[in-house]
Amino acid sequence: MKFISRVFLPNLIVFTLIFFGSDQIYSQPVHPKSAIGETLAGIKKRAELPSPTVSGSGLKAVAIVGEVDGNDGPKTREYVNNIKGLVKVLKDRGVSVSEFYPPNNPWSGIQEASRNANIVLYAGHGVGTNLNNPPYDQKSVGGFYLGKEFVSNEQISSGLKPVPGAIVLFLGACFTAGNMAYDMGVIRDEETKKRISMYSSPFLETGFKGYYATWAPWTAQTILALLFTNKNYGDVYFSQTNPGEVTKISHPNSSGSVLFYHTKPPASRPIYDYAFAGDSSGVLKSENSNTETETKISEEEKQRQSKILISAIYDKNEEKSLQSLTNGADPNADYQGWRPIHLAIVFDLPNVVKELVKRKASINAQAEGYTPLSMALAYERKEISEFLEKEGGTRSRAAFKKPNIPNLKK
Repeated sequence: MKFISRVFLPNLIVFTLIFFGSDQIYSQPVHPKSAIGETLAGIKKRAELPSPTVSGSGLKAVAIVGEVDGNDGPKTREYVNNIKGLVKVLKDRGVSVSEFYPPNNPWSGIQEASRNANIVLYAGHGVGTNLNNPPYDQKSVGGFYLGKEFVSNEQISSGLKPVPGAIVLFLGACFTAGNMAYDMGVIRDEETKKRISMYSSPFLETGFKGYYATWAPWTAQTILALLFTNKNYGDVYFSQTNPGEVTKISHPNSSGSVLFYHTKPPASRPIYDYAFAGDSSGVLKSENSNTETETKISEEEKQRQSKILISAIYDKNEEKSLQSLTNGADPNADYQGWRPIHLAIVFDLPNVVKELVKRKASINAQAEGYTPLSMALAYERKEISEFLEKEGGTRSRAAFKKPNIPNLKK
């Protein structure tokens, strides 16, 4: 993957199961003791993400974390934190997210939340059937491990009810991109194709058009962000890897779908760490979102809405300010050296400030030498200053003097 340079996973723990030679026992769903993403560091800093050109307003997502090493084990907490990083990417783009973390992650609740969902995220153990018999040929793979219960492929294909064209993204789950935690360098292409095909099939059967599987949280962040830039699903996948190391085939079990998987050399010990399945020409969209309006707005209309935004802020009209942003106003519009976020602070419009930040207003741009946080402190806007501090705003100068705002030109 683009963001991993020679990930080496030493001294992986081998999970021993006792098999009695019974095919029935051999085919029972099990998960490796070590999840494939465990030895990759958690998110230490956010990836450099592209700005959205498409709004997520009206879109729904479901974020799921399965138990990794107990409800509150250190690895489970790391997986929860990594998924929360992905949730933030979605919420920053206006997506409504239902979150399910151990122990509050029942399959019944996930099914209900998935109704008309556009995006499903899962981090946790992958599910297979053969953990200790090299060369680790799997009779079947697929589903979620939530801690209290396994969720099978059949339950997924019958229980999830997404909108047509939805996306599922697996993070750090064994088998989903090819390898499990301790068969790297052992399995080869045929087993990899089988695993990815089996894991993705129930999602494609139920209406999903994009299946992504990666081990790295920063890659997952970038995938989600790129989906909101009008890139198609295939271009998003290839942007995060070396195309020359990707195998492209027709999906064995889903007519009209493709299957891509990345092979990290050397050829003598290949690692399969990144996969896609589905419609590579698909684009994230929703009938309930204002995506088409936002992506097609003219520059002239954008400027008109920006003027409406500035005027509405001066009038302290929160509703009109928010509506102008929905209609395409530039959150970073310049008004005599001031940005809308600075003006919204002066006129004490916290909800407008929050919406501007969500729409990627520059959180550290200066007006009269003041960043938004310093401006909020100077004007004693407690709610706004606490919000900006939490979002990573910085101070630019001693905040003891209130700067004079420009007069509004009617």
